[in-house]
Amino acid sequence: MRIATLANASVVHTRRWVGHFRARGHEVRVWSLEPAAEGFAAERLPHPPLPGFLRYPLAAPALRAALAAFDPDLVDAHYVPNYGLLGVLAGRRPLSVAAWGSDLLVLPGRGPLQRARLRGVLRRADLVLADSGNLAAAARALGAPAPRVHAIPWGVDLALFRPAPAREPGLLLSTRVHEPIYDLPVVFAGVAPVLAARPGTRLVVAGDGSLSARLEALARRTLPAGRFEFLGRLAPAEMAGWLARADVYLSASRSDSTSVSLLEAMAAGAVPVVSDLEGNREWVAGGEGARLFPVGDAAALTRALLAVLDDPAWAAAAREANRRAVEERADAARNMARIEALFASLAASRPRRGG
Repeated sequence: MRIATLANASVVHTRRWVGHFRARGHEVRVWSLEPAAEGFAAERLPHPPLPGFLRYPLAAPALRAALAAFDPDLVDAHYVPNYGLLGVLAGRRPLSVAAWGSDLLVLPGRGPLQRARLRGVLRRADLVLADSGNLAAAARALGAPAPRVHAIPWGVDLALFRPAPAREPGLLLSTRVHEPIYDLPVVFAGVAPVLAARPGTRLVVAGDGSLSARLEALARRTLPAGRFEFLGRLAPAEMAGWLARADVYLSASRSDSTSVSLLEAMAAGAVPVVSDLEGNREWVAGGEGARLFPVGDAAALTRALLAVLDDPAWAAAAREANRRAVEERADAARNMARIEALFASLAASRPRRGG
């Protein structure tokens, strides 16, 4: 297949997605308003210094011309209100739209114009991909025709993300992006009493983002010196290595569908202590594979973390259960094959030019 992917070329999820289809022998070209990550092949669309609700529609003429030359079998757009809209405006069919979470779980609450934009894209898409049941339900509630909506987790590389022979007791790991929605200040506030009371614990923070400098300053003010470390952005193999060693995985996200970071932690054996969200409960339940705490509640995070550290037998059982769950439901190779089959079906139905 010739696949035209419209997505932010700077983020790891785009690179993983496109990497799958390129490895499978498909011709995939990527168009993005954002600069591509180093070593990732993508074509930059016009990106004037304007608000996003203007920048993406204004890129449509250039994209339309590029797609006319490429003549893809399928347009594959990621994140509904920007690249999904751009895919609609480009006028090429069939169009697949992949929701990423906050686009359907958070943005509809920002007003009727945002909801109308989302509805317009979802009703026109030939395929709507969601990585969780709650995200699929949100797509249907916003007008996506039910038969076109498919809930398929992207999954993780189970050969890469797996437990290590030895684990570091007391290693607490955060891998979320440094943006407001992931609420790392709550992680710091929740972890601080544990670090103060237990000399054998330490917090390691992976990732980066717009808040990185402020978060590092906050950590210096609130956490014991020498007991925390910021790693920056990690390559997948480095991330897998840290998760394989970590005792606990921490996330205080305020919104999530299926979190790939959570699945990576489950696959590698880091016990999740995560916010009590519907997307997380699809994978772990409090008292079984994880300890959950209410969104924004640092004191509850502390209690949940101590419950894991104080019960190693429970933690060992949780690790085994979580590994089984991802093997059964989150094998990236198997799940991406399902998505590839949906793409092939759409591509086969495309009217051929000149036919």
